[in-house]
Amino acid sequence: MYSGKYWFINLNDKDKKYITDHPDPSHLVYYLKKGLSFNDAIRLGYEDAMREDNELESNTSIAISNKILNSNQGTTNLLF
Repeated sequence: MYSGKYWFINLNDKDKKYITDHPDPSHLVYYLKKGLSFNDAIRLGYEDAMREDNELESNTSIAISNKILNSNQGTTNLLF
């Protein structure tokens, strides 16, 4: 367990390097601070990151569709 303020100190050098080299280890760090093992934290962090990416992609698609729909409605209203 790596809970508390010593979660990083207690990691082995390979795991520390993974975290410091990673562009955004926030999901992984979240679970490490909760006391999960590195392997469990990386698995759950990955699942969270993928879920977040999927949600972002879905919301972006909806926003683009809404923008097109609103743009078309605005043009239609101008014709009347």
